[in-house]
Amino acid sequence: METNNRPNAKAIGSLVVSCVSVLNCCLWQLAILCAVVGIVLGIIALREENQRQKDLAVAGIVVGAVGLTLSITLVVISIMLYSQGGMDPGTVPAGKDTIMAALPVWGQKIFCP
Repeated sequence: METNNRPNAKAIGSLVVSCVSVLNCCLWQLAILCAVVGIVLGIIALREENQRQKDLAVAGIVVGAVGLTLSITLVVISIMLYSQGGMDPGTVPAGKDTIMAALPVWGQKIFCP
C-alpha cells in the first residue's frame, strides 16, 4: 500500500489564516473575514481523504474560532463603551481623560479617582 506523503495544504492554510485573524483582532473586519476563511478551510481539510496533518486542520478551526470570538467581543465592548459614554469615537479626549471616559459601564463607574 502506498502512502500519500504530500502535506495537506488546506490544513496549513487554515492554521495560517486563523493565526492572522487572532493577530489582527483589533482590525475586526479583517479578523472576522480571516477567521471565517480559516474555519472553512479547516473543515474542508478534515473532510478530505488525505488525513495527513489532521491536527493542523483541527488547530486551524480552534484558532479561527478563538479569533472570531475575540473580534466579536472587542466589537461588542467598543460599542458598549461608546454608546454608554455618549461620545463619538472621533472625539475621545487624549491623555488620562481617555481612560476615565471609557470606564463608566451600565451607568456605574468602575474606577473613581
